[in-house]
Amino acid sequence: MLTAQNAASVTGRGAARAIPLTGGTSNAEWQSMFDRNPVASPFQHATYAQIEINELTQSGLKPVLLQSGRGDDCEGLGILIPKRIGTGKVGGLGPGWNLSGLRLSGESFLTVDDSVESQSALLSVATKHCTSVGADFLLIEDLDEQSPLFQAVQDVATHGCRLFIARNSQPRWRIDLPAKEEDYWKTFSPRTRRTFRNNLKRMGQTHLERITDASQVPGFLIDAHEISKQSWQSRQFGLRIRNDQSELQRLTVLAQLGFLRSYVLKVADKPAAFAFCHQRNGYFRYEEVAYCAEFSPYSPGVTALQQIVEDLYRDALPRCFDFGGGDAEYKRQFGNRESRSQSIWLVPPTWRAGASLAWLNGCRNLRSLGRRAVKSSGLATKARQWLRYGGRADHAKLSTPVPGTASTTAQLTVPTTAENEPHSAETSGL
Repeated sequence: MLTAQNAASVTGRGAARAIPLTGGTSNAEWQSMFDRNPVASPFQHATYAQIEINELTQSGLKPVLLQSGRGDDCEGLGILIPKRIGTGKVGGLGPGWNLSGLRLSGESFLTVDDSVESQSALLSVATKHCTSVGADFLLIEDLDEQSPLFQAVQDVATHGCRLFIARNSQPRWRIDLPAKEEDYWKTFSPRTRRTFRNNLKRMGQTHLERITDASQVPGFLIDAHEISKQSWQSRQFGLRIRNDQSELQRLTVLAQLGFLRSYVLKVADKPAAFAFCHQRNGYFRYEEVAYCAEFSPYSPGVTALQQIVEDLYRDALPRCFDFGGGDAEYKRQFGNRESRSQSIWLVPPTWRAGASLAWLNGCRNLRSLGRRAVKSSGLATKARQWLRYGGRADHAKLSTPVPGTASTTAQLTVPTTAENEPHSAETSGL
């Protein structure tokens, strides 16, 4: 698991330091901090983090453990994992090149006292380490603007880095799920609930499979990979699920730890939509979702989401359903609590990092001018529709059931105590 080596000298009981990480025995302090933090992401578990570390190459930057205090006096921890990003991925023009930086695992530090001060102390150690090793950036993804860490990031004078917004501020939606299912669904209008039922009926024979056990992971990845290849998400953002050894290992570990809770929606036994999700301590999180473009007239993504919410009420109801970063119509329809988040680079005050930052900002200005020109011509909407629906202009007109399907039988492959009336959604889909 995680072993700290070559620890820097500590000046004071609570002093924070950066410690290189290598493979070895279990790091009890990290695991203890994870267990004590009710909102820690499953991706911050020591076993899962070790998978990412094992996959790293031997060249370039090295992963490090950030630690404040030691032993029983440990006050905070964080892991920085090497990350290479092409300039073209963040707005760069021309041939481009790869930038080498470090990413904060789990998008947060694990601290006993989740205050701005404790987050700021670890952040300062992180940025100093990035500067000392020549990293081009420190990446914090999907950072909630209401979090103490976001406030610490805004204090440029303390951490000494310049800020680069890798992904602009966007709404971040969650569902605070009431204890009774009917109290949630009654927030939808009768017309919307009727559309839910009609969309599900039009799909034909449907089947929702819940994925929680390690033995289910290989089959889930096969289905999700096939869906991913046929999804508009992959056409626009790249293949979402590769079904490789790395994904198999990661999802298997999540299942073994009891965190995996993913789903596949099948229509006449054909995979139509998937959702890679996990749940811990009453917190359910959407990580990756997609649906086959051929099913787009039937809103398969939204239909799957509605069925997933029903399943959450059947077993192990979480308090919160987190859609993650990014805005979408389906998130606005199902969510009932909104914040905002963004992905941020903290750019160290070095000549190389500064030159890269200046180049990226200049490219973004040029892209912004081009985008405004395309938008004014009306081509942006047409391009977006083509990506989502594969160029089929008549996608919205189809209303007949999927060929070869029978009457609707929405069911789970896990035992349930009751079957609720099925619902679906009238939005454009996931």
